[in-house]
Amino acid sequence: MATTTPIMDTQAPSPQPYLTRMPQEVLTRITYFVRTPDLCNARLTCKSLENALYYSFAYEFFRKKQFMIYGPSLQVLVDISKHPSLSHHLKHVIIGTDQILPPNRISAATDDQKSLNWHLAYADQQTLLVSGRARDMLVEAFRNLRHLEIIDLRDFHSSSRTRDGDATWSSYGHNTLLETTGVKPFTGQPRAGEEDYPTRLFSLIIHALAAAKARPEGIEVVIRENWAVREHGFLVPTYLEPDLLPILAGLKKLHLVLDINTVTYVNVGIQYLLFKKFLALTPNLTWLRINFRRCFSNHGEEEALLKWLASSLRPGAWSSPGLTNADPSRFPPPVELDHLEQLDIGQCSVSTNTLARLFRKFSPTLKAISLRRVKLQQNSDQHSFDMDDDEQNPWIKFLRSLKKESFPHLRELSLGHLEAVVRSNASRAVLHYPVVEFVNPNEAEKKNGTPATGYQNLKGMVNAKRDRTYTGLKLETFLSNPAADIATPSKHITGVPTRGHSSDNESDFDSEDDDDEELSDDDGSASPLH
Repeated sequence: MATTTPIMDTQAPSPQPYLTRMPQEVLTRITYFVRTPDLCNARLTCKSLENALYYSFAYEFFRKKQFMIYGPSLQVLVDISKHPSLSHHLKHVIIGTDQILPPNRISAATDDQKSLNWHLAYADQQTLLVSGRARDMLVEAFRNLRHLEIIDLRDFHSSSRTRDGDATWSSYGHNTLLETTGVKPFTGQPRAGEEDYPTRLFSLIIHALAAAKARPEGIEVVIRENWAVREHGFLVPTYLEPDLLPILAGLKKLHLVLDINTVTYVNVGIQYLLFKKFLALTPNLTWLRINFRRCFSNHGEEEALLKWLASSLRPGAWSSPGLTNADPSRFPPPVELDHLEQLDIGQCSVSTNTLARLFRKFSPTLKAISLRRVKLQQNSDQHSFDMDDDEQNPWIKFLRSLKKESFPHLRELSLGHLEAVVRSNASRAVLHYPVVEFVNPNEAEKKNGTPATGYQNLKGMVNAKRDRTYTGLKLETFLSNPAADIATPSKHITGVPTRGHSSDNESDFDSEDDDDEELSDDDGSASPLH
């Protein structure tokens, strides 16, 4: 009897591709190093890879995204807000200050089509602003984004896009405009008369949030060029209060850049009136950052505002003269901010007294302090100055006032690009500290063979930095003896000091242990900067 051999099935399924069988964390790590086009191609390979890479892809490209006031850009924002899955990932919306300048402000393009494209783009941006269409599109997007946490206004493109070499996270539509017109949208130093654009955008964002009844946790203004949000941008009209007040009351984070040059009131007490009222509507802030426009004031506007912020009407607390019985419609009472955990001050000139009082006011709750590009102003009763006396440096005395007993919860101190000026009340002598650096005292002693406290005049310090952040035990050690870490290689004296010995009187800065009555009300803020 004949036997039959069974026929083998040669169409057996092939094994699953190796990439799809990888642990997701390994696959994510591998694709971390490829460029964006290659990452997109990998996601298009098959459904398994697309699903495996979805969350890391959405987090990187849609958690935070930047747009500009331009029809196609805002339309993408609206489309994302309507997407059933991507809308859940977009938590941080950035509005860029990219301006499409009038055609007469740019060099004539050699390509007629590119010139036409720029002309149409300029008309598009202007129409969006004047017609209210930009506000309507933002309202629609903000209303749809249920997980929106941060609204950010900035004038730069982030360089953190390491996946693509030198590429940046630009506003959506920016690169397309460059390709189709040959001209970059303007984000740089504004001309005179053009500084108002960030203020228009800030007001636009505030009104859109109110109309959308959104509830973000933070509003941030991050500006690198020499412009800022002007006073009128903080107006809260009566008709907007029902929708805007709950938003401001719920804010945890507020980062601002203020413009002082448009404040022209003779009475400095009513300067920043609208900003003060705006800030009073944010009682639950945990993080406040106030930067000023990049030019130090000669007339005390920064000093007046920070002195108001340092004041308190609570019994026993220090208050700036004139605030106690002032008309609140013209002189708003100072804010208390009982939940404040981090306070950042930057790009300003302020007296030592005012800065010390400011941080002392919030000392019960502060966990982090940041000071960047701050210039301390101090008056002294000394006739002349000793270049070797480190105690004359206002920063050393100020930093000692941040001791642990007074700031029980302080965990982080960030300092950068600090300066100081001390003026003699008895002569024309002025002691300048144009550079304050932070060095490692152990390395300094090893290199120079001198005690760590004796190198304030040395140049070329090893690892000297103008920026340094202290945390934990290093913070406690630093505050106990700031002079051990501070170098001032460029300090010098100008003016002609009066003959005689230095006075034994203390400067106008008093420590935490002194009574407030001993603090001089003359903070040295009226003198112009040199």
